[in-house]
Amino acid sequence: MEDRTLLRVALGAFGLDQGIDNRAFIQKILDSDLSDRTSLANKLADKRYLAFAQAFNFKGEEGPKLPNAHTADELTQKLQQLSGPDDLLRDSSLPRSALDQFGLQEYERNPNYLKLVLESDMRDPASFANRSGDARLIEFAQTFDFFRKDEARAGTATLIERLQSVFAGRLQDLKSADDLLDAPDLLSEALAIFGLDDVYTVNFMWDVLTSDLGDALSVANRQSDPRFATFAAAFNFGTPKRDEMGVPVLDKAGQPLFLEGTLQAFLTVSEGVTGSFARSDDFLQNRPLRDASFALLGIEQTFSSRRLAQRVLESDLTDPRSFANLFADPRYAALSNLVRMDPPQSARMYPEGFVDQVVRNYLDRQFEIQVGEADPDMRIALSLERELDQVLRTSSSNEAQWYSVMSSPPLRKVFDGAFRLPSSFGSIDIDQQLMVLRERAERFFGFGDVKEFREPENLEKLRRDYLIFANQPQVQSSSSAGIAALILSNF
Repeated sequence: MEDRTLLRVALGAFGLDQGIDNRAFIQKILDSDLSDRTSLANKLADKRYLAFAQAFNFKGEEGPKLPNAHTADELTQKLQQLSGPDDLLRDSSLPRSALDQFGLQEYERNPNYLKLVLESDMRDPASFANRSGDARLIEFAQTFDFFRKDEARAGTATLIERLQSVFAGRLQDLKSADDLLDAPDLLSEALAIFGLDDVYTVNFMWDVLTSDLGDALSVANRQSDPRFATFAAAFNFGTPKRDEMGVPVLDKAGQPLFLEGTLQAFLTVSEGVTGSFARSDDFLQNRPLRDASFALLGIEQTFSSRRLAQRVLESDLTDPRSFANLFADPRYAALSNLVRMDPPQSARMYPEGFVDQVVRNYLDRQFEIQVGEADPDMRIALSLERELDQVLRTSSSNEAQWYSVMSSPPLRKVFDGAFRLPSSFGSIDIDQQLMVLRERAERFFGFGDVKEFREPENLEKLRRDYLIFANQPQVQSSSSAGIAALILSNF
């Protein structure tokens, strides 16, 4: 429902694209329990809505299903992978189809202009698309809404990904506390990791960063807030390596060698990791990453700390009463920002070719619409096979199938035309209509079962007879006797 492009194609595949702005109604259709005969999708006379709900089957245990699915073709793959303006514009076939849909063919040779339109933030009245004043361009940009998609993707970056993007390649240049204090962007990011982004004096931060963490009396260790020591350990500008006797180890020039900072160790271990995990165990059982993360945030390596970490990671951060939000230790709050648990994935699987069939249905219907603008009868004839399939899928007995034919406007028109029935035929008793339709089917086709019309030769004859006889002048009569006479005649 949130992706207008997908919704337009999905609705269009069932001839329902005119209802794209009636979102609440469509939502209720998709949420219908199809096993409940009183649900909205089942109650509607227009069975296209039922077919739409059945195809996606969000409430059913069997999952989505679509008859006659084919394997995905190139167009389907392109639509699935469409993620930004460049994806749309770099392929000549896609923008042409999209522009045709919105009546914007004159912009086909102006991709730079279209890119500005597609990159617009449609919430901003001053954005490029909104300032154009062209309703077609505005709808075009709203349909793809690439700005919001980019924004959403940016907003889902985990702290691991942020640390990699900010510090990877620059950390080795930070040789001293002065180097970090002279790089305000890096300092700001580093303080934010540990929730220390309040205002501190430069001298105080220098003392913290140069603290020897092996000395209990160093500035960082003397603070009541343990996050200062953890912050200093991330860079380790003042903690020397020591030998077995506790004596600082010196290099060839007689200068002390410092321990590797926990941030550098973490970046090394987390290289290539997104920070997004399906389960808390996926993170906790990745021992190198878990240990480096705990060290970075100052979390002890104990069984108890791992259990606490699991509870924090499995909490719903959007719920103010969840464990993560009620647990006061800031180190674990930082862990919940560092690592993100993906929302639980449903077992919902789309059958092979599902997307392809929806796209094919959509394109077929768009073709029928364009043909119908020139010849309405031809549009009905083109839709005949699909409408018959729908009847045969949703009605089990032959009698129920005939009633479904009578309730379907396009099928009704085809059968009335092919059977040479007058327009007034629909006004007589429904059971008498059923009797006449069966009799005419047997007379003209040699059988009385609806399912037999699905055979290719019978389907073609039905379509041909409709096109031949549909518009021939009919003798009209509104009286019951006149209608009966027409029905019983062999005209």
